[in-house]
Amino acid sequence: MARKSKTSKKLSKKLDKLEKEGQKLRSKAEKKGKELSSMASDRIDDLRSDPEPEKGGKGKFLLVLLGAVGAFVALKRKRDQELDEALWEEPRSI
Repeated sequence: MARKSKTSKKLSKKLDKLEKEGQKLRSKAEKKGKELSSMASDRIDDLRSDPEPEKGGKGKFLLVLLGAVGAFVALKRKRDQELDEALWEEPRSI
């Protein structure tokens, strides 16, 4: 019985130590979370107070580029499908 109480005391001390470390980490995380939250809030306020961004050619260029990429992908898929169908229709002898 004496042995069980020693190990339970050791485990209890280890558990207490881990709980204290956990509390420290929790408080540290809460502090960091509050800092990040305030930074995000400040950033949102800054973005809201800024005038509307100038409309430039970047958006139009990106839209055209996105359309071109989409068309390229669609045509490539169609070509791959046609090649697959052609292989099934005319199999080569090995």
